[in-house]
Amino acid sequence: MQLTKPVHLSLSGLFRHRELWAFNCLLLFVLMPIGIKPILQLNHELNAGLFQDDKISIKGTILDKATNTPIPFASVSVVGREHHVQANGKGYFTLLLRPEDRIHALRVSSLGYVSREYKVEALLEKAGAGDAKIFLEPKHRSLKEVEITAKAQKWKAQRVGYHIDEGTSFHYQFTPSDTASAEGPGQEIGTRIKVKRKQAVLQSVSFGLAGSGNAAVKVGVKLYSIKDNLPHQNLLPKPAIISIKPHHTGWITVDLEKHNITVEGDFALIIEWLSETTRLNSGSLMTFATTPKGQVTYYRAAGAKPWRIRKSTLLDVKSIGMYATLLYQR
Repeated sequence: MQLTKPVHLSLSGLFRHRELWAFNCLLLFVLMPIGIKPILQLNHELNAGLFQDDKISIKGTILDKATNTPIPFASVSVVGREHHVQANGKGYFTLLLRPEDRIHALRVSSLGYVSREYKVEALLEKAGAGDAKIFLEPKHRSLKEVEITAKAQKWKAQRVGYHIDEGTSFHYQFTPSDTASAEGPGQEIGTRIKVKRKQAVLQSVSFGLAGSGNAAVKVGVKLYSIKDNLPHQNLLPKPAIISIKPHHTGWITVDLEKHNITVEGDFALIIEWLSETTRLNSGSLMTFATTPKGQVTYYRAAGAKPWRIRKSTLLDVKSIGMYATLLYQR
C-alpha cells in the first residue's frame, strides 16, 4: 500500500516537467521575433569570446644565416603594432600574440644584420609544436689587405692572432677617447700575439664581443711585453679606452695608429673590462670550442693580482677571439 504513493508523486513530477518544457518552448517562440537571444545562444557566444581572448605564442631562436650561431638581443616586433620583445643573450625569444595577429607579419632585426619580415601564420605552421628557427643575413663589410706608402717605404698589413673573423662577419670600428678615464681597475683577459718578424708597427687590435648586454660597456685596451711567458710591462702610457653601446655583438676593432707603437717580438694583447653594471663573464666575449695551436690566454681579477694562464677544458671553454693588425715593411 505504500507503493502507490511514490508512483503518484513520480507521475505528478513528470507533468510538472512537461509543463516547464512547454513554457520554455513558448518563451523561445515569443522572444525570437523581437531579437532577444535565447540563453543557449548567449552562452555559446560568451564561450566563443573567452576562446578569442586566449593568447597564442611563438617561441624560437634567431640565428646568423652565415654561421648558424645565435644572434643575441635581436628585436622581434609585430608589424603595425607597438608590440615587440627582445631575444636573450642566446638569441631565444617568446612572443605572445592575439588570435587576430595571425594575419600580420613579424619583423626581426638586429644591428649588423638585414631585417626580415615573416608571416605569423607561416611561422606557426613551420614551427608546429616546437620552436621556430629564424635566420638573418649579416650586412657584409669586407676587410681587405691594404698597403700604406710613407716616405718612399711600402708597408703590408697582416692580421695575426686567433679565430680571425670567425663567428660573425660584422665589424665595428672604434677610436679611443682622449678624455675617457677608468674609475678603477677591472678584470683583464687577453692572449699572446706572435710577431712573425723582428719588428712591426701596430695599426689596430680586434676582439670578438658576444654581447654588450642592456647597458653601455667601457673597455680598456692594454699591451704588455712578455716575460717568463706572462704579461710584464705595459707598452702603452695609459690604456686606450672605448665605450660600446648596448646590444652590440661582433668584432670590435680599436684603431691604435696614432700611438705609433712599434713592437719587437711577441706581446700580450689584453682588454680590461671597466663596466660597473656588468661583470666580464663567459657570455661577454666570443668563445670557441677549439683552441688553435699555440694560443695562450691570460687572465687576472681586478687590481694588481698575479696573472694566470687559463687552459681550455671540455667543460670550460677558454679560447677567445683576438687578433692584431700589424704593418710590416716590405
